[in-house]
Amino acid sequence: MSFLSMVFAACVAITVIAFHVAPARLRPHVLLLASLGFYATHGLGYLALLVALTFCTWRAALMIESAATEQGKKRLLTAGVVALVLILCGFKLAGALTKTPSAVQMMEQDAVWRFALPLGLSYYSFRLISYLLEVYWERLPAQRSLVAVSLYVSFFPQIVSGPIQRPGMFFEQLSRIGRIDPEDFAAGLRLILFGFFKKIAIADRLEPAVAALHAAPGSYSSVELLFGAYAFAIQLYADFSGLTDIALGIGRLFGIKGPENFDLPFLARNLQEYWRRWHMSLTSWLADYLFTPLRMALRDHGQAGLVAAIFLNMVAVGIWHDFKGTYLAFGVFHGVALSVSVLTLKRRDAFFKARPGLARVRKVVGPLVTFHLVVLGLVLFRAQSLPQAAEYLTSMVSGSIHGDVSPLRFALDDMPRKLLMALGGLVLFMEAVHVARRSPALRERFMVSPRTMRWAGYYGLILLTLAFSRFGEEHFIYGQF
Repeated sequence: MSFLSMVFAACVAITVIAFHVAPARLRPHVLLLASLGFYATHGLGYLALLVALTFCTWRAALMIESAATEQGKKRLLTAGVVALVLILCGFKLAGALTKTPSAVQMMEQDAVWRFALPLGLSYYSFRLISYLLEVYWERLPAQRSLVAVSLYVSFFPQIVSGPIQRPGMFFEQLSRIGRIDPEDFAAGLRLILFGFFKKIAIADRLEPAVAALHAAPGSYSSVELLFGAYAFAIQLYADFSGLTDIALGIGRLFGIKGPENFDLPFLARNLQEYWRRWHMSLTSWLADYLFTPLRMALRDHGQAGLVAAIFLNMVAVGIWHDFKGTYLAFGVFHGVALSVSVLTLKRRDAFFKARPGLARVRKVVGPLVTFHLVVLGLVLFRAQSLPQAAEYLTSMVSGSIHGDVSPLRFALDDMPRKLLMALGGLVLFMEAVHVARRSPALRERFMVSPRTMRWAGYYGLILLTLAFSRFGEEHFIYGQF
């Protein structure tokens, strides 16, 4: 069931009504029933897997907490984490194998061999792992309530593509779920509206041109391919941040605040800052549970240990998306680039500190260089194969033009000049809203503005979304992970 379907909207509305009329003690049960029902629409077999893993993790956490010795705690933790990682990797590997040409041909001949990755497996596996680790480290008491743990894992707004909420933050809010702030409800509706705007008016409008350019890069000019690289970066940002806003907004309708996932990432001054601003719930998760333990284990190896920890962390970011050569290359690219950036940062800071004039230029040049490195890496991310990525990059650099291709055709009829200019304006508006959301003063100014002005803004956003909608077969890019 897609977040963009009318059926999903109706189910959310019914759940909201049932939730708010239910007694406070039954509200978690209403949310759990809705979450399991939502997941069941994607396959009963995968629902059984979700329920089984949740139950086993719930029991394992209780056993870790009650274990008499540290060795016993460690054995239980290791068994639980290894089992979750193996299951995640097993499904990812099976998904990768079924995408080979021979496997695709076999699946076309026999429906029994069809394979689909369980919905949100990467996200809920990480939630289960973090829960076990937090209990083991005694940062969090093991939950006696199976309902609470099940809801944490399966909460339907966040299970498709996150964000990856930490267990402590979720359980604390769950304990106060009987008290709903009306402002939270209104803020949730605003987030949902803005998320739909980003997804439908920007991401979906860019998708046809991006798809055409990446499908046959050898057929387009270098200018068009350069546009395609920029356009995909914006498409991915609008698509994923739009999905995150919708998820966070739905959560707030039930009094559950999720973690922010984006913080103006394309304005980052360097790659370290970019990865602290992009998909923040994933990168902070990996920083806490993978990078920091690796860094501590390798601290005696100096800079070589630091580079190894960074490299392994970024490779994990790549293959978390899928066991695929392009995602591995994406992780390797960022591992190398981030290592170089980290190792040279102190020298660069000292250089610019001694040259105040150049330091002012750096504030502009730094984000531009970082953005272009990100765009370059996303060519690998978007490509279907490494040869296709190589063809895209070489065609973009070589400047070749085939036949009567115009340097500014911009992908057939899907991207006329007027639409391109309009989308440029919408992107600027999107970023202006993101900047305003970071400012308490601007948020307060908006909230105290006349009601007619605020509602005019809401209706304007709805009309823009409808005006730019394509009403086609939409999907979220990160829904496949």
